[in-house]
Amino acid sequence: MNRIIILFTLALFFITARAQKAEKIYGNARQKKSIAYYKQQAIAWKNEIDKNPKDPNNWYNYYYVYRNLSFNDTTDTRSPDEKHTFIVKLVDEMGKHVPESYEYNLCKWMLGGMDMKLLPYLKKAVALGPERTEHLDYMINIGETERVIKDRDYYSIKKYEAGLFSTGIINYNYNVLAGLEKNAILLTEGDNDTYPVWYLQAIGIRKDVTLINLSLLGGLDEYRNKLLSELGVEKWVSAQEPDGIPTQADYERFQTNIVKHMAANKKKYPVYVALTAACNEKYLKTIMENLYLTGLSYLYSEKNVDNIALIKRNVEQEYALDYLDKSFYQDLSPDMVKIINGNYIIPFLKLYDHYVLSGDQKRAEWLKTKLLALSKDTENEAQVKSYFNTTR
Repeated sequence: MNRIIILFTLALFFITARAQKAEKIYGNARQKKSIAYYKQQAIAWKNEIDKNPKDPNNWYNYYYVYRNLSFNDTTDTRSPDEKHTFIVKLVDEMGKHVPESYEYNLCKWMLGGMDMKLLPYLKKAVALGPERTEHLDYMINIGETERVIKDRDYYSIKKYEAGLFSTGIINYNYNVLAGLEKNAILLTEGDNDTYPVWYLQAIGIRKDVTLINLSLLGGLDEYRNKLLSELGVEKWVSAQEPDGIPTQADYERFQTNIVKHMAANKKKYPVYVALTAACNEKYLKTIMENLYLTGLSYLYSEKNVDNIALIKRNVEQEYALDYLDKSFYQDLSPDMVKIINGNYIIPFLKLYDHYVLSGDQKRAEWLKTKLLALSKDTENEAQVKSYFNTTR
């Protein structure tokens, strides 16, 4: 019995030790991990800090653990302000131990969420580690918000050359761009629907399209006004508090009205909302009757649109779809590719039904093959198979 207890204790020790081994932490846009994983990693990286508080890498990964948790941990009952205060204290403590490190200066900048008063920290990080890659997204953002497109292009290409783009997600965003009318305005919200588009434009693909990341646009007044002016859109007027600081109500009003506001541009540019941004219902709830699914984006229009014809044109003539079932490459973010490719399902099913009704069985079978391939081993697989079983 004692021998069994000893063996059990040893096994438990090794399992615990393995579970808490410190691993490099990536952002949510690249890698999806469970909350339990990040909580284990918080313990693991805190142990590394305790062993060597002068190693900036330990602090950087510890910071990133809590950055990810603050966005994703729905079991954390603290308010957003309380979560932010905790991370501020973490970075302040980091500054006491490794103030002259690349990692500290980058974290200090990241903490501000594009607060331009903190730009010297980003510039210092770049000076300390010009060949590092962690700052590339932020330098792309600066190029965009300052409207120095050559800088945005430069850092976008550097990111690609560093191997930091998912091939599958680039393919997806190529199709997003391919399905837009000339001089379109494309509204996005996250990393995986923004940086790949800017990279594609940097190498000459659909430079006529103006991509607007709504997260950037909503948080930076000077950038917003500059960009709106370029597009012939009236300046956004917010009902601010007396001290000039936008309120939460201001931002919610911005979310609710921004699509219609952009569509009123004097240059008559068509406005699209990427499906990746459409999951935020705040942007769409007041304009659903004016949105037409055209493939991987919604077209805003106050006139009726034959959207099935547009989906058909995009799928048959514009989209490059071989990668969905012939992906002969290793991907940086395979799990994220499966998630983002889920956006093909609804437009493909609508087109599949159109083919069936019109008697085009050959194209219906071709599209069915694509749907089964892109939903394989995802949470959508059972529903897609069930759909074909019930519409047979």
